[in-house]
Amino acid sequence: MQKEAKQYRLALTTFNKKFCNNEEACESFFFRAKYPTGYYCEKCGCTHYRKIGTRNHVYACKACGHQEYLFAGSIFQDNKLPLYTLLLGMFLFFNSTKGISGKEMQYQLGVNYKTALLICRKCRILMAKSTSDRVLDSMFYESDVAYIGAKSKEIGHQGLGTEKQAFIVALSTKQQNKYPMYVKLQPIPKDNKEITNMFLGKSISMRKDRTLNTDGKQTFNVVKDRIKVINEAIDYTTTNHRLYWLNIIIGNIKNNILGIYHGVSKRDLPLFLKEQEYRFNHRNIGLGMLDKIQQYLTKSTPLKKRTIIRTLDEALPLFS
Repeated sequence: MQKEAKQYRLALTTFNKKFCNNEEACESFFFRAKYPTGYYCEKCGCTHYRKIGTRNHVYACKACGHQEYLFAGSIFQDNKLPLYTLLLGMFLFFNSTKGISGKEMQYQLGVNYKTALLICRKCRILMAKSTSDRVLDSMFYESDVAYIGAKSKEIGHQGLGTEKQAFIVALSTKQQNKYPMYVKLQPIPKDNKEITNMFLGKSISMRKDRTLNTDGKQTFNVVKDRIKVINEAIDYTTTNHRLYWLNIIIGNIKNNILGIYHGVSKRDLPLFLKEQEYRFNHRNIGLGMLDKIQQYLTKSTPLKKRTIIRTLDEALPLFS
């Protein structure tokens, strides 16, 4: 199989040449996110506008006079940051290969810690909503249940009885146990057949001529009437075992969450897993990252700080 060309990410120097000390370029970026097909008035449909000189980033329809704020109706509706600061924060977060902590975001942007955390969380929400509807479609899949969090204080308290948070993983590959494509991650309240069936039913496209590799866990047999299940115990000490790539990906995800963020609460875990899912699935995004951000902003909706957690609970339930 021909090796895929490496997709280079947008360099910070290139980003700054375009947007640093260039208010017009920053405003143009967010304007295209708000009006991807060009300006139109939501009241009368007019396509002509003028800027309000006495108000920052507010446009008025030339026909009816209706005024609209640049971020109105988006996830950053209440934004008070300079445009470059906000855009740089989004660039740093989306362009990172592993993740960026709130402290690091604070230092890079020169904002307070709460503002940095809010930017990070809203970026995670954009990531989560952009991947929530993806269904893996391949001839070969791998799936397993993993655990993340602090170790139990009880000696010998491991596996299914551990206090760590369980999450289930599905991976699509181009060939049997080779060439990883896309991944789906989901925290689960418990590991049983019903939850496994719901997750796989929503996450992968199943047919009898397709193969699902697992590690001998009997809960995966629940889908064997819809897909070929290779469900045998694996010796993880051997090289190139059936779940080789899946285990590497799980290890990297856990290292990123625990190493960069030093662990997260169970309530926030869905967002952090969706962030890692996004980063893996967009590892070859190349220079198109800013275009993706614009698309996410176009589809986003207002989300106030005091309602973020409640909205997260509604938007990203364990299973809806």
